[in-house]
Amino acid sequence: MGAPEKYMIHNIDCLKFLETTPDESFDVCISSPPYNLGVRYSKYEDTRVDYIEWMKDVWSEVCRVLKPDGHLFLNLGYSKDNPFDTYKVAENVPWSLQNNIIWAKAVEVDGRVRGYSIPHSSKRYLQNGWEHLFHFTKNGDTPIDIEWSGVPYNLDYNNAERNAKRSGKNYRATTNCWHITYKSKATKEITKEIAGHNKHPAIYPETLVEKCLKVSGLKKGVIFDPFMGTGTTAVVAKHYGLEYVGCEIDKDYHKFANERIARTI
Repeated sequence: MGAPEKYMIHNIDCLKFLETTPDESFDVCISSPPYNLGVRYSKYEDTRVDYIEWMKDVWSEVCRVLKPDGHLFLNLGYSKDNPFDTYKVAENVPWSLQNNIIWAKAVEVDGRVRGYSIPHSSKRYLQNGWEHLFHFTKNGDTPIDIEWSGVPYNLDYNNAERNAKRSGKNYRATTNCWHITYKSKATKEITKEIAGHNKHPAIYPETLVEKCLKVSGLKKGVIFDPFMGTGTTAVVAKHYGLEYVGCEIDKDYHKFANERIARTI
């Protein structure tokens, strides 16, 4: 097995790709796999009777190809029909759960996060305004970058300035609840670009990938995403000067992801 080619999204089933990938090839994996909700993608429907076993195989292989001090960030949604599938997938990841992060899908108004939901019309269910982001490491004790992932103090406020002086650090540590807008301007523009039946139904925001990257502290190395979709993970990797490798089985998404990456500065 040879080392995988860097700066490349492979148009292949991720398990077939992983079978030929050497151990300890990647530093960080950030990914949002299909949720098994029956969602229609370009040429594939997100429904598998063997979903749990399939996910177990994928993440077992991903952990094998990650370095011992690597990080796996796994974004998983929620299904009213199969409410415990998310936890079954997480339970079958062979590495240790180090951080259980909640992504609160906030609403942005006038450039600021104002709320935690978007309107909906159900008379039975509350709006699902969050998703899981599981952070796995080999033994559950891998150091993270508290400072890079933190939020700088606004020193215009006296309390913030006083806290910064007392701690000697000009940042607030990040929590495990991340308020990130789901449909950013960039996401809307990307969705419009993918015409007709090729529209991707679940593009996650670049900010989510950026926060994962900063928690990992990776400044040099390779990010892997076995479900690359429209290329968000690779776009963020390129922006931060990192190498990336990914898989995307759909030819239309694969083509669009490469075009999107080519436009990324």
